[in-house]
Amino acid sequence: MSGPENISCRQAIENLWAYIDGELPAHDTDRVHEHLEACKACYPHFDFQRAFRAFIGQHMKHPVPAGLRRRVFLALLEEERASAAGSGAESE
Repeated sequence: MSGPENISCRQAIENLWAYIDGELPAHDTDRVHEHLEACKACYPHFDFQRAFRAFIGQHMKHPVPAGLRRRVFLALLEEERASAAGSGAESE
């Protein structure tokens, strides 16, 4: 899914933590929101991450710094991309 104001699935997923945490600029927040409303493939990622964040928040004794959370998530995305590239598949 793409267009002048739309973002790709990859961009939407890469920005989910920042979106959930309210850390994106307003324009980017709007673009991710619109993408999630229209994309049935990406919404489950959002729903899972939102639920995961809520679960962790309820069960953690000490909050995880936003920067650390984002670095871990980006490392997981990179690992997923490397795995997909190795198998010849690409998701979007």
